[in-house]
This record gives sequence, structure tokens and C-alpha cells, in this order.
Amino acid sequence: MMSAFRRAGLWLALLAPAALAACAKNDAPLSQSARPVYAADMMGAAKSCTVADNPRLVDAQQTEVPMTLGNDGGWCGLRVSRPGPEPFDAGLLTSRAAHGRVRVQAVGDWTRIDYIPDPGFVGEDSFVVRLLPGSTSVRVNAKVEGGAQPATAAAVPAVAQPARPVVTPAANSAKPVTTPAKAAPARRGR
Repeated sequence: MMSAFRRAGLWLALLAPAALAACAKNDAPLSQSARPVYAADMMGAAKSCTVADNPRLVDAQQTEVPMTLGNDGGWCGLRVSRPGPEPFDAGLLTSRAAHGRVRVQAVGDWTRIDYIPDPGFVGEDSFVVRLLPGSTSVRVNAKVEGGAQPATAAAVPAVAQPARPVVTPAANSAKPVTTPAKAAPARRGR
């Protein structure tokens, strides 16, 4: 009888921590998006990209965000969101980048502002995006460093064609006669 109590106590000692852990509330912020994130949204990022993630935005004010990236043909993205997180409805480019392109798109629960520098550009560039709804704007000051240019298809060396024998007709042989191929008559529709 005593061994049955010991066995039950042993099981209780083993299962109690697991049961308590299952009931524990995880206060860590969710890193996954409640909205879909597609693989195409994550492809093409620059190998070197340093930018603040989800900076604090204040309505009716401009927030300045520094960005440093290597110019390897990829994009560097700044994630911003409304409380929730929830993406903004739209982004209006109010000041264009002088040496690159800007793309504003919803990616999951965030709005991502991507900057793609012009090929070969090294230096500083900036742009301003107004986020809608509201009058919040973000000024991104990008510092573009030199990077490896994107790989291009290597030139395929020309394959040498084998030497063709030169055939000269003998003086007494007939010249070859060629006739053009006859085209098939066109069919009439019924």
C-alpha cells in the first residue's frame, strides 16, 4: 500500500511542473504576424542593413530614422506600424530619394518602407514618407556603403565549331541544284 502512495507521489512530482508550465502566461511580445507574410516579401534584402525596427511614431510629427546599408543590389526595409500592430493604409512619398528607389508596402502586421540604392551609388541619401491615415511622417537618412555588386550571369565562352571540310566540285561534276521548298496551300475556313 505504501508503495502505491510513493508511486502516485512520484507521478505527481513529475507532472506538476509540466501542468503549471502549460498554464503559465507568456508575456513576451509576439514576433509572428497575425496577417500573412509571403516569401516574395522577404526576398532580395541587402546583405548589410542596419535600421531601427518599429520606431516610435508621433502623429503630426516627423520621425527621423537613420539607415546604413551596403549597396549590393538589395533593399533595406524599415518596419513601422499603428498600435496593435496594424499596417498603415498607405504611404505617400513627399520627398523622393535622389539616388535610389523607395517602395512602401504592407508586410504582415507592419508597413515596410524599402530603400533600394542606385547601382554603384555610395554616399548619403534621404527621403520622406507620410503614413496614412493621419499625418505622421518618417524621414529616412540612408548611408549607403560600397558593397559587392549583384552577381551577373558569367559570359559563356563561345564554343569553337569543328572545322567543316571544304568541298570543291570536280571540273566534270554537275553543280548541285537547289529548289525552293513549296509552301503548302492555305486552307480555307468552312
